[in-house]
Amino acid sequence: MASKNIVVVGAGFSGVFTARKLAKRLKNTDYQIVLIDRHSFMTYMTELHEVATKRVEPKHVQFDLGTLFKHQSNVKIVTANVEDIDKSAKVIKTSEGEFTYEKLVIATGGTTNTFGTPGVEEYGYTLWSFEEAVKLRAHIEEVIREGAMETDPALREAKLTIAVVGSGFTGVELAGELIEQRRELARANNLDESEIKLEVIEAVPTILNMLSDRKLAGKGEQYMINHGIKLRKSAGVVEVKEHAALLKDGTEVPTETLVWTAGVKAKPQGAKWGLQQGPGGRFLADEYSRALGEEDIYVAGDVAAYQEPALADPNNPRAGWTPQTVEGGESAANTVVPNVVYDVTGQTGERHEFKGHYQGYAVSIGSHYTVGVVQQIGNMKIGKDGWSVTGFIANMFKHIINFYFFMQISSGYHMFQYTLDEFFRTPNGRNPFFGWTSRVGNVLWSVPLRIVMGITWISLGATLGGGAGMIATIVGWLLVFGFLTSIAAFVGFIFGLVMVFAGTGVTVAALLIPFASLALMNGAGRTIGLDYWVTPFLERSLGASWYGKAKSHYNDMHK
Repeated sequence: MASKNIVVVGAGFSGVFTARKLAKRLKNTDYQIVLIDRHSFMTYMTELHEVATKRVEPKHVQFDLGTLFKHQSNVKIVTANVEDIDKSAKVIKTSEGEFTYEKLVIATGGTTNTFGTPGVEEYGYTLWSFEEAVKLRAHIEEVIREGAMETDPALREAKLTIAVVGSGFTGVELAGELIEQRRELARANNLDESEIKLEVIEAVPTILNMLSDRKLAGKGEQYMINHGIKLRKSAGVVEVKEHAALLKDGTEVPTETLVWTAGVKAKPQGAKWGLQQGPGGRFLADEYSRALGEEDIYVAGDVAAYQEPALADPNNPRAGWTPQTVEGGESAANTVVPNVVYDVTGQTGERHEFKGHYQGYAVSIGSHYTVGVVQQIGNMKIGKDGWSVTGFIANMFKHIINFYFFMQISSGYHMFQYTLDEFFRTPNGRNPFFGWTSRVGNVLWSVPLRIVMGITWISLGATLGGGAGMIATIVGWLLVFGFLTSIAAFVGFIFGLVMVFAGTGVTVAALLIPFASLALMNGAGRTIGLDYWVTPFLERSLGASWYGKAKSHYNDMHK
């Protein structure tokens, strides 16, 4: 029975990566992994801008920890706030009690760096947590509604102007989503789209400064300009007021919605843990991803700062530091895990040194346009600076990056839900295919087709006889009653194609049968059919049996 704890603090990308890989490597040992986070779910941080602008529902970025670790019995989840760390006693103190540790992994992530700018906390909005995304989402709808009814010209302009401070990944992706949400907000509030103004404010003369390919950055910039975003460059914000943002040149930008995305720093609670800090308050790490000067504490993700010697530049103190990205966190986890296993098991071998592994990156500017760089595929590097991609190809590359993450955490369920949310459950055309693949619509009108096709299959069953006739008859009755409709329709599609090509020839009339069946896979049984009750029941019961039931609070250590 497990009696020794490897404690992982933080259930973000790095924390989840680390916990899952440790669970696999330490299976059937006397070590257990204790994963502590203030939430009972992991937040998919890279999609917060989609939640904030109502492209997807909040649950899209919530991955319940209990379901993620349902099949890792050596992982114990604790929903708690970390209050202190006693390094000498190797005890971590939380709101749910104290836990001893053999090794501690800190992966608490980052938060917005406002650089002490007055008024940001009082009047601005940030986008670095689930709560902040939901808060901004509600505010945008409310303030635009108020602006549509406001009669005072100055107040109306402030309410109908959304300003994004910072042109990094988060700022540009948020601005891109706002381009598309603006159309929906205008329709909902009887506004002309041009009345809702969008601005991006950047302190330096260029935008998308993480892109070394400046032509690529230029394409992203031009896309935003072409779609009505006003870019203010070399325009640092020195104060945020209730109804305006004050720039360093004295200009006031009227706005009641200023979203600050201009910097990232480590979360402040870590400063009291007695660990050496580097840029942005991040914990300095050695080449093995240990907290600098510590033997039993490792750091990973946005909270960790390690400067790779091969990438360091004496003329640029900012060069070479671990990027605060998903792949940066994954690279740290891939260093932490083998080193922790090496520490606690005494296995022969040697420690692993940190080496960044980056497939590339993509910056989406709304659901239809993306700019990115493919740096390598697997272990094969693509040129010196990678392959610059834009538009649809870059868009697909970003989704591939997300699919790869789900593969890494072995979550087919969340990959499936992600696919539905990004490609099929997409109102207002907000997907890479401009809504063509969206199933958001009234399936009521497919009911007559479903019943007619059911009767057709029953008639075919009587004509065919034998095994083929039985299949056709079963498909027909399932369609008539709207029971397991998608499965029955898929079988009908395949069976129909077989009949077409096994017959005397392909005719338009014959093709109508399989392709009408295919059309019925779009939830046609969930209106005036048994699937109205059956499908939700199967989703709940099968999901609960395989992934467990999601909870708002965990404390597996008290079981």
